Amino acid sequence: MSPADRDYLHGEADFSSVQAERNARARIRDRVYESTYDFEVLVEQLSDRDRQLVFEKRLGTEGKSAYDALVSALAFLYQGIEDTGVDFEDALAEAVNVAQARNDRAATVDLDVTFHALSTEELLRRLRAGETLSLTEIAYLQQSDEISQAELARYFSGDEETIDDGRIQSKVTQF
Repeated sequence: MSPADRDYLHGEADFSSVQAERNARARIRDRVYESTYDFEVLVEQLSDRDRQLVFEKRLGTEGKSAYDALVSALAFLYQGIEDTGVDFEDALAEAVNVAQARNDRAATVDLDVTFHALSTEELLRRLRAGETLSLTEIAYLQQSDEISQAELARYFSGDEETIDDGRIQSKVTQF
């Protein structure tokens, strides 16, 4: 996407008309659709050196922002795969094997996903009991109207009134 597209999706840009906004949304959808097909070309044709220059030399030095970007990319693809009706575990296993074939290896992929409902009441109970919450669970609480940002911040930063995502992540993960 273009920087203007990102600004729009972040809510940082306005359009002069409803039609201009519709056009932007259509342009974004088209770019996402076309970029999905770019991945096959990248896997097959981009040299190992070029890939490493992107991931090791650039993203590998960006810390939390790179981690967040990579997790978001996987989350977006996971959602998209679910939307198409393709089995995610099958797609993941095939993807790992396509990647490993370049190294003359095959892989067995076992994915165990257990779903549980997110409940503000249960997450608050766990938080108040001193239990560790995942980033997703903390984000869910942060978006909830049932706990103030100040109260949530106290669990992670003492008595500060704001929450900084980096502090949350450092408290929850070892990244």
